[in-house]
Amino acid sequence: MTSGDETKDLDQKFEVISINDSNEEDNSQEPVVPHERQIVDDVIAIWKTDPETEELSAGKLHGIVKKRHPNWSVSEKRVKTLLKKFGLLNTDQQITYANDITSEETPDIDLPANLRIIMSAKRGKGLYAKKPIKKGELLWEEPQLFFVPPLENAELIKLGKACSYCGKLLAQSNKVAGASVLRGLDCNVCPEIWCSQKCKKIDNQLHGLLKHNVYNPHASRKNKAINSEAYLDLQNYCIKEQWNALFALAIIYANIVTDKTGVKGKQFRAMARVSQAVRYKALNSSAGAFDSLQGGALFVQEQQESLWQEGYKKFLAVFPQAYEEGKITYDEFLHLMGTYNINNLDYSIYLIQSHLNHNCSPNTSVETSTISRADTLAVYAARDIRAGEELTTTYVNPAHTVQQRQRELRVNWGFVCGCQKCKDDKKDQNKRKSSSASNKDKNDIRKMLAETKDSLDGDSIELDVPEEHHGERRKSVRFDEKVQVSTSN
Repeated sequence: MTSGDETKDLDQKFEVISINDSNEEDNSQEPVVPHERQIVDDVIAIWKTDPETEELSAGKLHGIVKKRHPNWSVSEKRVKTLLKKFGLLNTDQQITYANDITSEETPDIDLPANLRIIMSAKRGKGLYAKKPIKKGELLWEEPQLFFVPPLENAELIKLGKACSYCGKLLAQSNKVAGASVLRGLDCNVCPEIWCSQKCKKIDNQLHGLLKHNVYNPHASRKNKAINSEAYLDLQNYCIKEQWNALFALAIIYANIVTDKTGVKGKQFRAMARVSQAVRYKALNSSAGAFDSLQGGALFVQEQQESLWQEGYKKFLAVFPQAYEEGKITYDEFLHLMGTYNINNLDYSIYLIQSHLNHNCSPNTSVETSTISRADTLAVYAARDIRAGEELTTTYVNPAHTVQQRQRELRVNWGFVCGCQKCKDDKKDQNKRKSSSASNKDKNDIRKMLAETKDSLDGDSIELDVPEEHHGERRKSVRFDEKVQVSTSN
């Protein structure tokens, strides 16, 4: 058979089809039946572009979708069915989990003299002012309880191009051949380097235990608190999956198991605590598109479970004693991960700061260093604070719309915010909507009057005066270029 005959024969056996998983079909006039994921993703894109559209009905959203994709063959009923299927109808009860979050009294915490911790059923643990505090006053400074370097710099850290502890990018110079300005700050076992003596002193011991176990190389793997080979495998897995929470949790637990006092572990477990599986339910009820997962969660729930299971196996491999003694069950692993996710600030964990509850208009300003992430955190009074008033921070960007803020807070921290700023922002939005509707009505009237005038060849109409007007001055309407309505009671 010739080459041409082979091609012809193959053409008869196979049909080339295109999968509707892109927007390329929008350039064609051919009707297209979109996949359910395309429809849901498009609705989410509409919400992201204009958060106020989250309040629209399924019918109006269907109209916007059709306008954006004229060649899509999709009915209003299908749009509504899909929104209901994935918990996206604004009438649906979206999942919150604030009641599933638990916490305990924090042991061995050294609070500033003018602050105290109060636990309540409604707010959980919170910080309160013992006495009046002036705007701009420094409330406290604190180092990280657990410092976690940025995962995105992990590859550079392995290559000695970023600090092994803080992750700061390093600028090396070879003014002297074969010599580095960082002489004395490099590891004598692996290629990693520290940016300063301070970072090396803090990190040196844990670095060895996590990266190459140089302090106890002959101990049996079973008796080691940390298996460095397993840690490096976990780190590579986290880099591949871009899984910051597992990466951070391994570092946090390494700090806990090497803390001879046992205080760090107790303090971490006393923080606001919830299972990551519970948090995922809230994420799933928002179609998964408003989280760092960028939309994947809604359609990959089974993959998510598989990811957790694999992460759990790798975590246990790093800590053999925890595995042998059954200290970390799968449920506990998910709770540790949830604890990290709702308490971390810029990847790291702070002890006192973790007690600050949320308000979209907070009375404190939390400032981290712009020079080094490893530096201490400082908290200032953003305004005058009364004695007995709770200190608050904001978990989200206050400049975002009320819908964006409430969505992020519900998914990431499990509650629907009812602060005064949220109430005021909703009132302002309703006023703008009302004003917009009123302007539309006026424009419709003007258009009608103009069309009527044209149909009468520019003539005017005077309305008869009603015989009885009950003391009310008549309303005069003249069909002209402008409409003037005069009323008086």
